[in-house]
Amino acid sequence: MEAGTTRTTDPLVELEFRVRDRNCFFVEMSATLECLVHLEHFVNRSDGRLLEYFTIDGVAPDRVLSTVADAPAISDARLVSRGADGGLFEFVVSGRCVTTTLADAGAIAGTVAAERGTGRVVAVVPPHAEVRRVAETFRDRHPDSELVARRDSDRSIPVRTERGARATLADDLTERQREVLRTAYLSGYFAWPRASTADDCADALGIAQPTFSQHIRAAQERVFGRLFEPSAPER
Repeated sequence: MEAGTTRTTDPLVELEFRVRDRNCFFVEMSATLECLVHLEHFVNRSDGRLLEYFTIDGVAPDRVLSTVADAPAISDARLVSRGADGGLFEFVVSGRCVTTTLADAGAIAGTVAAERGTGRVVAVVPPHAEVRRVAETFRDRHPDSELVARRDSDRSIPVRTERGARATLADDLTERQREVLRTAYLSGYFAWPRASTADDCADALGIAQPTFSQHIRAAQERVFGRLFEPSAPER
């Protein structure tokens, strides 16, 4: 699953970390289950927790769910879609997380993955953020990690983050509408057959189902309006 992106004309810096911090649940999970774990998207919930979507390959989905049931960092877990040897999972995360570490330092999680106990995190550092502060903050919060590469990049800022989303939809959607629309999409709410109900999505976001329905309809109206409203004639 590829995340959407948005371009920036200013230079970016990528910092790549090797992570063996077993307090990071995705690293611990990859070691315990001897599998490949890859972050697809994440959403900031209004209660301060994160809603994260991981593709996990090389292990039966039931084993994943039974393992994370005892993980202190994960408040809730759900299988969204089943693959040939794994699947896409939805986790409500309240514990230590590399994505929040990077966000606190002003950076964006470009890649978050782990295999058999070794994690790989690529941080995208925008021009306004301090590269040194990002590196120091990450190593302070995740002691068993090391910076293995720094490189200039012309890559796009991932839209799966709040910063990337604001860059493309800030004039059209409120923050809550973005969260609801993205969660609905990632959860398979728009799929056929539908993988998640409105109740499922509302529970994932920690809101009431009528509130979810209100926001999703408003977000759809704005997006469709932007797509289908006639453009002003060029001069």
